[in-house]
Amino acid sequence: MGEVEIPLLAETAHIQAAIGRVLELDENGQSSLGDDQCNRVDLSDLVLLTEDAQLSVDMAFSASTGAHVLGACRGLTPWQGRLTLKLTPQVMASGLTIEFVPDSIELSRPDSSPGLLSKPAKLIADALVLPRMKRVQIDLAGPLNTLDELIEQSLGSASSHDDEQSLIQRTHIARLQTEETGVRAWLAFQVRAPEPTILASEPSLDINELAQWQTLEDELDGFLTTIISALAHSTNSRTLRLELLATLLDARHAIAEALTRDDPESDPVRALFLTSWERLRPLMHELEDLETSGLETDFKLAAFIAGGDALRALDALGPEYGFEITRDGLRRLARLLLTEEVPPSFTPLPLEVDPAFRDLFGLHTSEEAELSTTELTRHTIGGFGRVVAWLLSPAYADSISPAEALKGLVPQLENLNHYLELVASLLQEQANAWLARNNKMPARMAERLDPLVHATAWKESCWRQLVGSSSDPQVLRSPGGAVGMMQINGRVWRKVYDLDRLVDEVGYNVNAGIDILTHYMVDYAIRKGEHEQPGGDDNLIKASYAAYNGGPSHLARYRLDDTSPQLKAIDNAFWNHYTTIKAEQWPDISSCYAVGQ
Repeated sequence: MGEVEIPLLAETAHIQAAIGRVLELDENGQSSLGDDQCNRVDLSDLVLLTEDAQLSVDMAFSASTGAHVLGACRGLTPWQGRLTLKLTPQVMASGLTIEFVPDSIELSRPDSSPGLLSKPAKLIADALVLPRMKRVQIDLAGPLNTLDELIEQSLGSASSHDDEQSLIQRTHIARLQTEETGVRAWLAFQVRAPEPTILASEPSLDINELAQWQTLEDELDGFLTTIISALAHSTNSRTLRLELLATLLDARHAIAEALTRDDPESDPVRALFLTSWERLRPLMHELEDLETSGLETDFKLAAFIAGGDALRALDALGPEYGFEITRDGLRRLARLLLTEEVPPSFTPLPLEVDPAFRDLFGLHTSEEAELSTTELTRHTIGGFGRVVAWLLSPAYADSISPAEALKGLVPQLENLNHYLELVASLLQEQANAWLARNNKMPARMAERLDPLVHATAWKESCWRQLVGSSSDPQVLRSPGGAVGMMQINGRVWRKVYDLDRLVDEVGYNVNAGIDILTHYMVDYAIRKGEHEQPGGDDNLIKASYAAYNGGPSHLARYRLDDTSPQLKAIDNAFWNHYTTIKAEQWPDISSCYAVGQ
């Protein structure tokens, strides 16, 4: 038998909530203890801190002591000040419960003096407060029962024996450590060591195995989408919802990238789960400090966090014990939070646009704008747009829109000038249409949107929706699955955009790209203060494209020293395109097309 330790953290917020319950604090954080109005204490303003190996409980304290004389309470003026308790966490005899032993109790006035009534006040505090504090306990038996199935599933066949002990029977708290964020307990439980085996080298995955692998990655995406959506529903905090969405989008970017790798030694699903879990964990702690609906945060979230930590700790043991992050493990983890609402399978996720999902995260897709030439000229704000406006003859512009003219059109040497004029007009038209519909962007940045859209489309696709021959045009696809002129990845943006329209309609593809660019600028770059870094508003352009290209976690890569040379080259090329277009010039055509032959 071997022993595995799993660290579980009892957050300060959880402990403070437990203390508040035993002290009967109301929703305003106040309580009055004692059946006798002559001898009672009033408590408020509870603050819990960690100090070395102890917890320090500090609260406002008012004590009344006296006697009933002729039907009235007679005594001195109530003592008012602060009460400070020192508690030491320790493991009880059961081995699965943490108690907090009171070591000292001190009273002090605001000036730190004891005051005249300190001794009677201390006596009544000893009588009314200390007994309650001894009832503050963290019993892990309940959560362990919840985790039992999860861990049994992770252990697989090694725990399927009839004589296998339950998790509670083979687990104990090995040690405790007080930290700034709470009390960490190391749970030690016994596992059966695997039989020694000789591992043969694994052949390359065949087509069916590759499909199964992609299904597992779909399962991870479905798990994260389901959990993150549930967490977002539980809070009205716009900031927290955006951070949850950023975690999901980055995970989806990573999944899409993982599908392009051919490395039998790599396990992207495990790495993606662990990375996403590290980002989700602090966000879930923030949820516990906010007013939430739909989640019993004291129980469901705590068990869910503990379950994720258990799965992570078990997986970290690697092949020695045969643990792995499995789709069944993810489903069981989801059930800790969602109970009966968890789907029987996370795959395949619906690919259709989900209005509820969009609204939850403030993502609103744009329908293709229908602007006439007159409207186009009226809304034009950028100099490059004016260059494009006169390139298209009024007769042509009035007869057919650029989006219509581009249907089925593949750029060739003989039609290149005409093609590029159409695309430039379409991009400028759609950027101005977005500005006409929205007021989210600061006015000073509005004139920058047009060159940002043009430069992004040039860097991503060389202004191409279609490639191939004129007789058999095919949508432009990247190895990672991004499609069309703005290279929108359907895996990343599933449930937000119509995947068929991204392929079939260049106008819809461009609109989606503008939505994503402006989402990253307004909701991430501006909100996080990228323009306050050296470089000012130029940073908002660079950050928006960096996030567009790599996901929200790439927002600041343009200014970080440890950014890879490959990514720096991408960002530099984009910035060159942007500054050229902003100066009312065409991008370098030869960077994408062979001309002059």
